[in-house]
Amino acid sequence: MDVRLKKTPGGCMRLSGWTVTALTTALAACAYGARTSVRAPLGAVLSPTARTGASVPLHFDPNARVILSTAAGLPAASFLPSQAARGAQIYEQSCGTCHEPGQLIGRGFVEAWNNRRVYDLYALVRGTMPLDSPGAMKDGEYLDVIAYLLQANKHVAASADSLRGDTLTLRTTRIAVSVP
Repeated sequence: MDVRLKKTPGGCMRLSGWTVTALTTALAACAYGARTSVRAPLGAVLSPTARTGASVPLHFDPNARVILSTAAGLPAASFLPSQAARGAQIYEQSCGTCHEPGQLIGRGFVEAWNNRRVYDLYALVRGTMPLDSPGAMKDGEYLDVIAYLLQANKHVAASADSLRGDTLTLRTTRIAVSVP
């Protein structure tokens, strides 16, 4: 290491700024290296014999308010059979490469999505699918896939109108499905 000393006007010697920084960093690294510890990876399980401290009792606030979804009171979304047919083709070509047949059809879908806003499903699918290129499909294609999922899960269509991509419609209609 090249340490350069500079002579001050008073005749004293002093280290240059970059040298001080380098020496400080080197000393800190040596000191830290002596105390390095290995941590358990995230998700590690706490040993049953581990001491975690005193248990803390749960307190419930009687004045707390819970916001309940009002989607159950909204009208069921509607879609055209032709829209669902297009969605089935898109699902088979694009979604079917990752999702097993029937993975999004049945009890699991019904329990997760029944009486929720159509917008919730649309936003999730549009924002995360396809996995290798989220948002890459056209809005109409996303709507067609959602229409297919609704039809495959026995959605109760309110009317024979297409599922539209405007936010107001998606937020004010609900998914009304039952176990196929």
